[in-house]
Amino acid sequence: MNVFFRRAAAALMSLVMLGAAGAQSLTAAADDAALDVLTASDTTFENYMKSQGFPESYKPYLRTMHANHPNWVFTAQKTGLDWNTVLAEECVVGRNLVHDGAPDSWKSCEKGAFDAPSGTWYGLDGTWVAASEGIIAYYLDPRNFINDDYIFMFENQSYNKSVHKKSGVKAILKGTFMSGDFTAPDTGVTYNYAQTFMDAAKESGVSPYHLASRCRNEQGVYGAPQSLGTVPGYEGYFNFFDINAYYTSTMTAGEMACKYASTYDPTYWLPWTNQYKSIIGGSIFLGNGFINRQQDTLYLQKFDVIDGGNGLYYHQYMTCVFGQANEAIEMKNAYTSEVLASAIEFKIPVYSNMPSAACVKPSSTGDNNNLLTRFDAITSDGVDLLANFYRYTQEYSFTVDSGVSYVTFNCIPYSRAASVSGAGKKTLEYGENTFVVKVKASSGVVRSYTLHITRKGGSSSLKKGDVNGDGKIDVKDSLLVMNFTSGKTKLTSAQKKRADVTGDGKVDVKDSLRIMQYVSGKIKTL
Repeated sequence: MNVFFRRAAAALMSLVMLGAAGAQSLTAAADDAALDVLTASDTTFENYMKSQGFPESYKPYLRTMHANHPNWVFTAQKTGLDWNTVLAEECVVGRNLVHDGAPDSWKSCEKGAFDAPSGTWYGLDGTWVAASEGIIAYYLDPRNFINDDYIFMFENQSYNKSVHKKSGVKAILKGTFMSGDFTAPDTGVTYNYAQTFMDAAKESGVSPYHLASRCRNEQGVYGAPQSLGTVPGYEGYFNFFDINAYYTSTMTAGEMACKYASTYDPTYWLPWTNQYKSIIGGSIFLGNGFINRQQDTLYLQKFDVIDGGNGLYYHQYMTCVFGQANEAIEMKNAYTSEVLASAIEFKIPVYSNMPSAACVKPSSTGDNNNLLTRFDAITSDGVDLLANFYRYTQEYSFTVDSGVSYVTFNCIPYSRAASVSGAGKKTLEYGENTFVVKVKASSGVVRSYTLHITRKGGSSSLKKGDVNGDGKIDVKDSLLVMNFTSGKTKLTSAQKKRADVTGDGKVDVKDSLRIMQYVSGKIKTL
């Protein structure tokens, strides 16, 4: 019982003993005492958050959690990483997935994730597809989970014998295929699942609650073939933690899991020819691979943002973008009121340059298809600067002659539900001009295509060989002619005249070579 409640209880007892006569003055004294305690407590916690280095945007959530759970310990885990860098790394296609039945706004339309012509997503792990930046940002942002429902994704996952009890494990496994006993098919020995996870915790140093909830999340209520020993071709092999379980062109994730289970490695009790060996060995694998390498919370096992010897970003236990959130709820539900009142430590990551407010969960029913199937940039002399436009390239730079006075952008999106702004006829001023064309998907997500077009000064100042019109003759001009001859780019009529340095009335590789000879000093004039 904390100080406030002890003093309030004492005040209440005094009221009973003194009767109504002294009630008013004693009540006032009790209120003052309680206010003093709360004020002191608030000040102490405010100073603690400051000393930890929690950003201001974290503090409202932490204040609520501290008020509800005064014994809990919140540690700021300073990653030293930039938020935008981390988000970009986690958006690498394949690192975070959602089920194909998830809202389309949760699915990525980036290269390797989405087939724009057909409007369909690639299955990257069976029926799982790449997650969108919006949903990744939501689950990556710690502020969204500093609450009673999800705080346990930040719990320190090391085994604590004074906290972790068999009864808690039984609560996690209740209602699942792991709720009672099992018999090892290779030895005939009968074990209890809850006790097995307690044994695994002692062997691995990992919380048995974490181990049990992870297996429940991986294998489901009724068990998957790899936890039932029924994978075709690998009957009698078990992999409760789905270690090395991923799809290949020839094998399912379950087959890959049991293929690993059939290998030999005494460190991890392999081969896993029964349930007990799989749970114990898998727990040791998890401890050695994650918990003992500073990835000791559910969050850090999902998002590899602490380098404990494995580098960053790729050493991630699961690809499901919300897997750690599901397991966090299982962890909370496993705890008794007595455990929840103890001094549990929560390690909460902090990044630099974070958004001012917590990232919002995408809620649109629309998709993120903000790609252009066609983008023409037609100059006043009829040249399409974007003849080689590619839908995933979002920034371009061009140089045009002084006589090119305008450019017209014609844009067609893949999705009929997408809208385009910034297209049409644009006047070109002398010097650099920057134009941005924005494509808004039906989900509201915007993709920007940026064009930098430099219009040079009067054409009289341009010399033979200065093909790109930048006022000098160098290797860029030679490469521009070479790209023209190979069909990779187009030249304006004025550029063709300057490129024809051989004077034979055509632009070909001979002109490119002659310019290169001039640049290298082999010839003195063009």
